[in-house]
Order: sequence, then structure tokens, then C-alpha cells
Amino acid sequence: MKNKILILACLLAGLSGSSYSQEKFSFELYAGPSQAFLPYELIPRNDFITPSNEPQYHFGSTFLWGLKNDWQLIAQLEFFKRELGTYGISRAIDTLQITGYSTHGIPLIAIGARKSWSNFFFQPSVSLMRSPSDLDGYDRGQIWNDIPLGVISISDLGLGVRVEGGYKTYNRRGNYFLAGLRYQKGLILMDQMNAAIRYNERLEHVLSAKSRGSYLGMFLGYGINGHNLKSFGSRAPKRLYNDNKLLKHDLSIENGLYAMLYGGFRRRENPLSYDSPYTNMSGQFQAVVGYNYNRFSIESGYGNFSYNANYQIDFDGVEALIIRWEHFDMPVIPVTFKYHIPLNGQNTVRFGSSFSTYFGLRDQSKSWFFSRGSGSVEFDQKRYEYTSVEATDRNLRHGRFVFNAGVFAEMSVFNSSFLTVKLSRNFASPDFVKLNANYLIEGVPVSVESFGNLNGFLLDVGYKIPLKVLNRKLKQQSKSTI
Repeated sequence: MKNKILILACLLAGLSGSSYSQEKFSFELYAGPSQAFLPYELIPRNDFITPSNEPQYHFGSTFLWGLKNDWQLIAQLEFFKRELGTYGISRAIDTLQITGYSTHGIPLIAIGARKSWSNFFFQPSVSLMRSPSDLDGYDRGQIWNDIPLGVISISDLGLGVRVEGGYKTYNRRGNYFLAGLRYQKGLILMDQMNAAIRYNERLEHVLSAKSRGSYLGMFLGYGINGHNLKSFGSRAPKRLYNDNKLLKHDLSIENGLYAMLYGGFRRRENPLSYDSPYTNMSGQFQAVVGYNYNRFSIESGYGNFSYNANYQIDFDGVEALIIRWEHFDMPVIPVTFKYHIPLNGQNTVRFGSSFSTYFGLRDQSKSWFFSRGSGSVEFDQKRYEYTSVEATDRNLRHGRFVFNAGVFAEMSVFNSSFLTVKLSRNFASPDFVKLNANYLIEGVPVSVESFGNLNGFLLDVGYKIPLKVLNRKLKQQSKSTI
């Protein structure tokens, strides 16, 4: 079955590549919020604990081939995310430690058809999903009251039916923006998520949710008609096709203020040998305002970094017998300097370097926790019993400044703004958190120290829009002087 999926994906890629020269081919990228449908069970029942199913996101791409009478054959590649957690209703002096799951994106392939009526469309399809159970290592191998914790695979593959509808608005080149709603109904039970819930540091409940891959989503996207793909890479950018577009492009590269959003992932320094996105990856975002002057720019605003003090314990020849996830976040004020070099005469592609300083807004040393627990891990038909005591170091004092250096590339989009890809590295970050953990595994004491900081390599994607482009009066004045 896995080979069939691979063959199908290759056929889709081949069809898309061969269809670039066809007028009836189009390609879409989309993303948006989504809400998973998960039936819950709390074991044992507790009316003071409420399951949490927070909205998440989905994104993907659609390949379309024209048929007759406004019908199109569609193929989609998509990822969607789900989350499981709990809320506790208790006295203020009590502590409810929440343990939940945010699984990796569930990949799927969908095949269907689209019917259009003017700018409206309706699209039914059938999807084939891949269970994420082999991707999610949270609490894997641990057992509580004979209940295995973590994401338990029921079926490696899932099947779903999908319906979606929306509206498209076209520009002069035949490309278009689209927005709509999508619903997917899963037909096969793929996995069961058993999340440990700890009250006053004791594991007392398990929140169990079963997933068939059902969800409801909203999406925004952008579609490109196949005839426009043939002109990609030509010497003179054909998207600058009228005076209004030229004016917006000229304003976008002039000196002045701009607004920008960043988002991406960071791989931690000194990664754990048990390598998975949960153990070694964290996310970050920034919202900034900057000023561009010739080839230089400076920007500042607000950002937030997630980081972790995860650790693993190797025991009895078993790598990562115990994995502990401890996540934190640090809000920051960034100050970034950039130098960029145009790579063509139209100034539509730039390459440059950047240097940033981040000032941490939170004194993490004022927050601390203490955890005492017990559990078991089963590996290769052998069970390991353990007890643990874990606490943050209350005597740790840390600085506030973190530094970053990297390179970036910018490409003009819509003749008025820029899409940015940035590769960089955080360095000289203080340790914001220090964890001291003491385990007793089958009577053998094991001690662990783990630190959390912001060092590591980052990959960010950003969108920048110069504010002059949004100034209607300035555009009218510039147009009158042409």
C-alpha cells in the first residue's frame, strides 16, 4: 500500500510537470484555520476537567486539469493539524498540569472534480490519509493502569470524503485569489491519542481521543493559470504589464517605511540523539515595522520564541528509554539591521545579510515548578518501572539579550510587496531555564541536567509590504508626474 501511495504521488508530479504547457492547467496554494472532530473520553470521569480541542491549521496545493462544461479534474496534496488538551476548573491554589498532543501534520492525497459557475465553485473528492502515529513520540512506551500512553496506531492509512466550495476573483492575467470552506469526513479509525493528565504533579487521569481524520476548515489561496507559467523566468518580468503595476513596483522599492511578518522554525543547539521535530524543533514569529534606505534597512517590533529543555534518558542499552518534553516561550523585542543587493535590473529579486539583537521581556527565573511522579516504560517485551523528581533551578539568573546573524532572499510578489526566506543562527543566548531531574529506574539512580535557551539555526518565511504602496494620495501624485 505504501508503494501505491508513492506511485500515485509520482504520477501527480509527472502530470503537473507535463501540464505546464497546457492552457487548461492551473495550480493553487492554500492555507487556513481548521477544527478537528475528535470524540473524547476521560478515564476515570471527572466533571471538573474539560477536554480542549483548539483550532489548528491546514495547508496544501491543488492541481487542476480542464474538462468540459466548466468541470475540472483535481488532485490535492495537503497537511492538516489537530490538538488535544484539557482545561481544569479548580481552586486557585491548586495546580493542573496539562499534558496534550499537537500531532504533526497529517498528510493526505485527494482526487476529485470541480464544477464552476462563474466565479463560484463546488468540489467533491476522496482522500487517502497517512496516520501520524509513527511521527508522534510523546509519552511513547509509557503505561498507566494498563493504558498505553501516546498515539496508538489503529490503521496506518485512513480514507475520507471531502466537499468544499468557494469563490474566486481574477486579475487581468487570469490568475486568481480564492476563499472557501472545506469539510472532510473520515471513514476509517486511524489512531487513538491517550494523553496523561497530572493533578498536583500526580498522574490521575487519561484523556483518550479517537481520530478518523475529520475536520472543518476555512481557506484562502492563490491560483496560477498554466499559460502564465510559460512566461516565468523571462528576461523582462511580464507581470509588470501596465502603468498601475509599474507604479506600485516603483513605490515598493523606494526608501520608506514597511511592515513585515515573520514565522518559522528553529532547530535547537546540541540536539538530542532521539531526533524528531518534538524534541529538537521550536517555532517563532515576529511582527515588525522597518525603514528602508537605499540598500540598508532597520526594523523593530514584537516577537515570540518557543524553546524547550527536553531531555532523554538512555538506560540498559536502550536509547531514549524516557523522553521528557518541557516547553517554554520567550517574548522579545527584536532590532534588526539588513543590507541587501539587487540581483536584477528590475530590483525584483534581492539577496542580503542581517544582524539582529533580541531583548527578552520575561524574567524566567521568577517562574519555577516542581514535579514528582512515577511510571513505567515497556520496550522489547520488558517493562521498566521508575519514579522521578524534577524541578527548575530557583537560583538560576539569566541575561536578556540574544543575537542573530544570517542571510536572506527577497522576491517581489504582486508588484507591490516582497516574499522573504531567511536562514540564520541565534547565538550567545543565556540559559533561561535549568532543569534538575532525579530518576530511580529499576532501583538504579539516574540524574539529568537540562538547559533551555534560544540558540540554534532558524528558517523563516516573511511577507513585507512597503507602506507607500498603501498610500493612495502618494500613488495619485506619482501617477500625475509620469
